[in-house]
Amino acid sequence: MNELRMRKFWLMAFAIVMSFAICAPLARAADTTPLEDEMNAANDALKKLKTQITDSSKNQSSLQLIQEMQKHFLTAKAMEPARMKKETDKAKFLTEYRKAMVNLMSEMLKMEMAVVENKNEEAGAILKNLTKVKSDGHEKFQEE
Repeated sequence: MNELRMRKFWLMAFAIVMSFAICAPLARAADTTPLEDEMNAANDALKKLKTQITDSSKNQSSLQLIQEMQKHFLTAKAMEPARMKKETDKAKFLTEYRKAMVNLMSEMLKMEMAVVENKNEEAGAILKNLTKVKSDGHEKFQEE
């Protein structure tokens, strides 16, 4: 009888731990803003693109990933970062955000052109620059 109780206890403990493990990511995902959702989707495509951008045999796939990123960035460009609520000069902050997004889109177009022209090494260099643009933008516009 005592062994049966121990099994039930451990089974219940396991069930509780697993429910937390399953629910925690869902709760975190619910806390994201639409802007973060767009940026996360673009980042997923970016991760895939990093593994193939210099391989010209994968240019069709690379172009699809670039287009997907552009779509998400274009949507994000029209949004306002959550951090804007804390800014005293909201107009200036929004202008800086839009300029950063235009710069990002400009780099995306340069990378797309490099892939179209089979200049994959150049596209790879542009992609590395995009990573810096991304981290600079997150530092400046993401909520702390």
